[in-house]
Amino acid sequence: MKVRSFLVLPLTFFLVACATQESSEQAKEVSVEELTVQDEENKVGTKVDFPEAPSQPEQIVAQKKGIKTDEAISVIERDKYDSLAWEEILKDFPKKESELSDIYNGLIHSFGNDYQEAYKALVNFEPDYGEYDLAGDQETYKNIAIHLDSSGSMAAYVSGGVKMDLAKEAIKNYASGLPEDSMISLRVYGHQGTGSDQDKALSCGSTEVMYAVNTYQDEDFSNALTQFKPSGWTPLASTIKSAYEDLKVKSSDQSENILFIVSDGIETCDGNPVEEARNLANSNLNVKVNIIGFNVDDEGQKQLKETATAGNGTYYTVNSNIDLNNTISNLLAEAQSGIQKNFEKGRLGYQANMHSVKVGEQIQNFSGAFRDAIVEENKLFYEAIYQLQALEYITQAEGDALVAMIEDRNDAMLEFKDQLYDEANEKNKAKLKEIHDRISAS
Repeated sequence: MKVRSFLVLPLTFFLVACATQESSEQAKEVSVEELTVQDEENKVGTKVDFPEAPSQPEQIVAQKKGIKTDEAISVIERDKYDSLAWEEILKDFPKKESELSDIYNGLIHSFGNDYQEAYKALVNFEPDYGEYDLAGDQETYKNIAIHLDSSGSMAAYVSGGVKMDLAKEAIKNYASGLPEDSMISLRVYGHQGTGSDQDKALSCGSTEVMYAVNTYQDEDFSNALTQFKPSGWTPLASTIKSAYEDLKVKSSDQSENILFIVSDGIETCDGNPVEEARNLANSNLNVKVNIIGFNVDDEGQKQLKETATAGNGTYYTVNSNIDLNNTISNLLAEAQSGIQKNFEKGRLGYQANMHSVKVGEQIQNFSGAFRDAIVEENKLFYEAIYQLQALEYITQAEGDALVAMIEDRNDAMLEFKDQLYDEANEKNKAKLKEIHDRISAS
């Protein structure tokens, strides 16, 4: 019996040892299999959900720079064939049987360009013509009320003839020589009654429009000058006050409003011409009161000078027909100074055209910067697709499909860029036309 016991014990040890060895080998097999699966999982990687890529150009230009854009540019500049660097950059991309849309979204999210600077330069472009931009130089015209003293003293003689006759001729020459678009009116004062005390009230209340506001019409204006003759007193303050209504008819933001008085003496109707001239100058019409003193004594000159000064105007003294004609000639030269601008129009127009070429070049540069941003982005996309294929994350067919998607995006962006370029050029053309229109009208 003892012998059997010893025989059984070694057999038991042998069986236990064999079982232990088998368990160990099975455990090793399981461990190797687990490691293989884990390695494969590491190779496949954890799927990253990239945000959906913008599809419309208006959305694309608002995108942020890709999270890997700067890193990818650095690798390309250093060595674009550095596979280890690219493997690190592309580690978050899905690597097996992934939807193309996921990979495409990843490309945009990772390597998209920042378009804001290039986009804003074109979409917000406004042509700057600097000194050629006449936006603040509005077309102006003369709006002139001519007031002629018809008091009795205007019947006196001076060198060259009767003061009234000389004054009428000078006024006609002045009115007919003004720029064609000038608005003029003719008013006389003191033309009723006589210089006697009993007619003072009548004469001092006499101020009347003889030529209603209009451009110069020779026949009508000439006829108006025949409707009065030297007669009574001098209601200078009253006629200055009435000038507001004369000028208001054709006054505008573009009019230069002027009261032009020809008088041979001071106020004789107890008015205050200095105060009335000041009121007129300070009114919303911003009137200038210019006065010609015709053969006026020292007292009269003092008052007329003060009146012109209060009216922000100029006083001219004349004592003869020659003096009067010279003064009228000088006033016409001043009034016609705007006409001399015509000599500058051709030169300004040419210079504006040359400037428009420079503005066009500026637009071209902005468009070029936008195009460069598109090209730089596409280079990154194409290189990333190539590297994805090299790393066997995607197939050749998938790579071709992604390239086609990128090309569609590229075409849309180039078309959008061209649209912005055309709009900027239209702004330039419109501004140039505006400049030419203003030059022609100035």
